[in-house]
Amino acid sequence: MMDPFSNPFYLLSPLAVTSVIIGLLFLVWKKGQRDFSSLIFSIFLASLGLSSFFTFLMRNSPDIYLAVQWDRAIVAAAVSSFMFYYHFTLAYASIRMKGWIVPAIYLPISVLAIIAVTTDLVISEMTLAHYGYTPVLGPLGFLSYITLPIFIIGGVYNLLKRYLSSRLHEERNRLLYLTIAVLFPVVGASLDAFSDLPPAFIWSSMIFCILCSVTILKYRLLDIRVVIRKSLVYLFVSVTIALPYVGILFITHQILQITIEPWWMHAFVILFVAIVLRPMYSRAQQFVDRLFYRDRYDHLRALQQFSHQTQSVANLEELGLTLVKLVRGALRSSSAYLLLPSEGKGGLTILSCDGLDNPPPGIILRNESLLVKQLKLHGGILSSRELNIIPSLQSLGTIERQNLEKLGAELYLPIKISEGELSGILILGKKLSGQDYSNEERQLLLTLANQMAMALENARLYDLERTTRSELQKQNEQKTEFLHGVAHELKTPLTAIISSSELLGEGSSTAFGLRKKLIHNIRQSAESMNRRVAELLDLATMQIGELKIEPEPLEMTHIITEVASQLRVLFKSKKQTLTLEMPDSLPKVKADRGKLEQVLFNLLSNANKFSPTGKNVILRAKQADGKIIVEIEDSAPAVTEDDKRRLFDPYYRSDDPEKRERFAGLGLGLSISRKLVELHQGDIWVENKPTKGNIFAFSLPVLGRRKSGAK
Repeated sequence: MMDPFSNPFYLLSPLAVTSVIIGLLFLVWKKGQRDFSSLIFSIFLASLGLSSFFTFLMRNSPDIYLAVQWDRAIVAAAVSSFMFYYHFTLAYASIRMKGWIVPAIYLPISVLAIIAVTTDLVISEMTLAHYGYTPVLGPLGFLSYITLPIFIIGGVYNLLKRYLSSRLHEERNRLLYLTIAVLFPVVGASLDAFSDLPPAFIWSSMIFCILCSVTILKYRLLDIRVVIRKSLVYLFVSVTIALPYVGILFITHQILQITIEPWWMHAFVILFVAIVLRPMYSRAQQFVDRLFYRDRYDHLRALQQFSHQTQSVANLEELGLTLVKLVRGALRSSSAYLLLPSEGKGGLTILSCDGLDNPPPGIILRNESLLVKQLKLHGGILSSRELNIIPSLQSLGTIERQNLEKLGAELYLPIKISEGELSGILILGKKLSGQDYSNEERQLLLTLANQMAMALENARLYDLERTTRSELQKQNEQKTEFLHGVAHELKTPLTAIISSSELLGEGSSTAFGLRKKLIHNIRQSAESMNRRVAELLDLATMQIGELKIEPEPLEMTHIITEVASQLRVLFKSKKQTLTLEMPDSLPKVKADRGKLEQVLFNLLSNANKFSPTGKNVILRAKQADGKIIVEIEDSAPAVTEDDKRRLFDPYYRSDDPEKRERFAGLGLGLSISRKLVELHQGDIWVENKPTKGNIFAFSLPVLGRRKSGAK
């Protein structure tokens, strides 16, 4: 018997391979899915492991006779194993065969295996080569070399057939791994058949088993296209370096008759050539990338240089549109959407999209959505399939699922500045090719997520700064205009007071009627100044939060009638009619009498001021839902939507210079009225009439019923 340690690589390697295959068999059985394809693959591993163990026994046989017996057993086990491999590919590719085909294939193979074990027709004898035993084929020996390729080619055909019909990227990638793995036993068998090198089939079979097992067990595999692409780059660069090096050796040895000695000089020359040709690597990378990606190359380059592409983009909407277009073009997606939190709406809305003409408006995902929480906590990319796999996402709301279905959402990328803080979500639709997104594409998106987050945050801050600056500038302009208005509002009655007092001071010659009129002018102007000063004081008190009310039970009917009576002279001066529409009695409210009268006075004064001469103004009061609602319907031009949003802001009068010139005032009446109504737990609003005019209304809770907060 041979000493195993006389040539351990040859004699002990089958035992090592057997151990590896047994380990793989255990992992596949323990970790793999318990389906039919995994069962057949386990039998295949067991058969190949048995073949490796027989190889160990053959190589360590004490004589040629015993070696022949074990070699015949090897052939039988190897043929059986690849028969099971073919059956595994059928099961994995979900290919169904007619019932009679399987016996028709397996029966001849079984007969061949029996012949291989019991007769000299396949293996006739053994001889000793320089590395150990080597078989001599019998008359039917060539069948064993034909049978293996037939099963391998059939298995590859099954895998490629499934590959062409599949639209799932992960499945196609897995099938490519299984197909490429077959190359190893083919190369090993070819070396054994046509060279005098030590047997290589056993090692190549082990690599084949490892690749197949990893493919079956591992959920996410490195994209095989990435492996090929990187390998091509390294091959291209290696050839680029090797050719000059071989050229240098040829010139120095053949032409210059110089032999490079010692050996480390070769390493120095290779290092020198590699450094000189280092720029070739990036060019090789670009060449291979263009070869693989073609029309996507420019988009991918732009996406990889995203920070450079967006440095000059400061507008948030423009940046968002640039982002979704780059991503969609680079990854060949059917659509891309950027969702950002919307202030005051409690959720995320679409800032920009590419690939869908009419995206759904409003909130797509609420802040408390399970999907938003998942993306906040874990930060990884989610696919649409995982929404039905991850337990915490299976109860996602119906409305949100419908919104995502309208978008055709396939991939969700969280954009985060810091842990737990979600700046936005990038949603991608399905790929135009129908395939899944590859691991490399996912990795590219994850790599760019931080850059996207920073770019979006910078644009958001710039947008906020610009909006704040614009708002401050507008407020400054409003305050300046307000000061001019204050000066004008106070100067006009002050001029009247001074003029009237000067006329009174001229002496007793002033006629009684004129004297009475001058005194009236002084009183009226003083009251006007007093009102303006009171408004300014109210505004100042409101801004420092010290405006107080002294509520008491009040009859609304009586208050409204009294204020309307005081202002009838004002309406009569413009030939307007003030009509009251209210029941004889209304429930009491608890309010500050002076402040309530001030609100009514402001609203009725505005109706009088802005309604044309000769028109009608209607004041209505009614009870509804535990509240008293007061409406003042004017005949003024309709308030625009933009004015509605700003009408109750301090200092705001109108964006129209002509209106500001025609209608005097400080623009404080409505702002003060809103604050007074809110202090009474009420609401105030404005709406347009179906015909010309507006309705300014406010509500107060009836006595004994209070609101929990303002509207």
